[in-house]
Amino acid sequence: MPQPILVVDDDRFFREVVTDILSKKGYRVVAVDTATRALEAYARGPFDLVITDLVMPGVDGLQLVAALREHQPDQEIILVSTRKDVNASMTALKAGVADYLVKPVEEGDLVLAVERCLERALLRRERARLLTENLDLARYQTIHNRCLEILSNPDLEWLQERLLAELSSLCDAQSAALWVVDDRGHLALRAYRGLLDKERLPEKLKTDEVLAARIREGKAWLSGEGRTRMLHVPMVTAGETIALAQLSDPLAGEFKPDHLRDAQILADFAAIGLRNGRKILGLQRLGLRDRDTAAYNLSYFTDYASKEIYKARRYGRTFSLLTFSIDNLPNIRLRLGAADARRATRGIIRALSKIIRDSDVIAKASEQEFYMLLPETDFFGALMFARRADAAVREEPEVREIEERLPVALVGGAATFPKDGEDFDELVHKCRRRMEERRVSLQRRLVLDGLPFWDEVELLLGSAQSPRLPTDDRAEPSRRGKVSSALFEELQTEVARELLRDPTSRGLLYVGGPEIRADLPVATGLDAAPPEFAPRVYVLGRRHDLDSHPALTPVFLEGDERLARHEFLLWLSEHSAYALIQRPGRGATWGFHTSDPAVVDGLIARLQSEYDLQPW
Repeated sequence: MPQPILVVDDDRFFREVVTDILSKKGYRVVAVDTATRALEAYARGPFDLVITDLVMPGVDGLQLVAALREHQPDQEIILVSTRKDVNASMTALKAGVADYLVKPVEEGDLVLAVERCLERALLRRERARLLTENLDLARYQTIHNRCLEILSNPDLEWLQERLLAELSSLCDAQSAALWVVDDRGHLALRAYRGLLDKERLPEKLKTDEVLAARIREGKAWLSGEGRTRMLHVPMVTAGETIALAQLSDPLAGEFKPDHLRDAQILADFAAIGLRNGRKILGLQRLGLRDRDTAAYNLSYFTDYASKEIYKARRYGRTFSLLTFSIDNLPNIRLRLGAADARRATRGIIRALSKIIRDSDVIAKASEQEFYMLLPETDFFGALMFARRADAAVREEPEVREIEERLPVALVGGAATFPKDGEDFDELVHKCRRRMEERRVSLQRRLVLDGLPFWDEVELLLGSAQSPRLPTDDRAEPSRRGKVSSALFEELQTEVARELLRDPTSRGLLYVGGPEIRADLPVATGLDAAPPEFAPRVYVLGRRHDLDSHPALTPVFLEGDERLARHEFLLWLSEHSAYALIQRPGRGATWGFHTSDPAVVDGLIARLQSEYDLQPW
């Protein structure tokens, strides 16, 4: 649509004449009497042509021309002067400042000059439009080429990483995160990049009604203000929510409307690619599962583990690998038959499948051995999972039916990336070594599983007349006998000091004795614990003068004479396992202490069961 013509002259008669002539030709005209008002009108909207007098009070025509050309170098301008100003007009024309007319202006000359200027303005505007269209076409072609490349590769892991890279590039964002819908319909964090703090990114994105409605609309939107401004890009196809991307830290300081539009174009294609990738992965998994147990085969598991190692290295994440073995499966097959042996394996894998997350993977390595991979799980988390797994297996009906006739000897070992190794073979080797340690553990040699806590304490403590504890050079040491009466307090001090060296490392510490006092070394030692203190510390006994503490939890047990006669310290963490149990007596203190992880874990589990404490 043509833009209006601006007429600037302090001569009212001239303005009215020019306006009348141009209006009859169908042109829209805006007339003002000073250069100042002309600039004000120009600031409110563009003009195809400006007609101005050379000589005006205040700002003259040449100064106005210079001011207009600063805003728009290609602005069409007709400069009008009287005949006596020919020299000044020639100077303006030689400088290429404007077209030129001389007063009194003839109607034909004015119309021809205006048509010539407007034709140039139209051509210039058309050229700019075509240039913009070509740039838009080139941008769209680039976006669609990226979209086609995304659709061409069905690998889900590659697709998630590539999608974030392309969105960040399109929107000039320095940071991005992607949540993809998992098998249970939750938006789970799958990839992130840039300046984001991983600890502040939720693993599961909570979708309330408002957020769910915004995602289902399938349109990108902005949230936050200033530096916290974020661009949210939903990915929806056929009414199904597939993913949500979050972009932040734009290089230009803010996201522009073009960013929202381009990101949504890419997201619409990405939603189809992600959905196809999930379906292909599901089909691959179906073809790679063991028919009898539904566990994955070893080739798929090693490939999955390799990808997890790559992600863990890139993002600084951790994961745990666990191995489990049914040690007496050959004996079950020999004595109960092949069907019962298969039933035992199937029951164990079914029990484990009930407690794992969507991202966890179980693989069958052989008839009696299988692996598990737990992403985003540290070593302490793996230990707690192993305990939950043991409890789940014991509750599984098929396993219980077998155990009524013959015990099912399930043993496991765990290793964590990068703490125990940085490649698959190293982690498997560490798992097998820890599995072997459990096989020769005192816990298994004395058959302590299933004993109540205080029965296990009495068995381990024994007395001077009790037979010696069985030993094995491959197991962590365990000893009993007379101990120093000061050992219990010294250990509390040392353990508290060790906890403060790495306060973010998870672990469990139970300290039990006759009374819960404020002067216990573990209580005074943890007075300086920071707010991010991660280990869980419990003190058990009768109430004395300690009701609360910022770093430990008192558990008041009144009237339990067994606790009054004993003292114990049970410590299990990512790096250490230790237990001390002692029974003060006349003239001497009799004690049992061990660094055997299986015995320590067993004692903690029995203690938690005895007093209804939180199990994991």
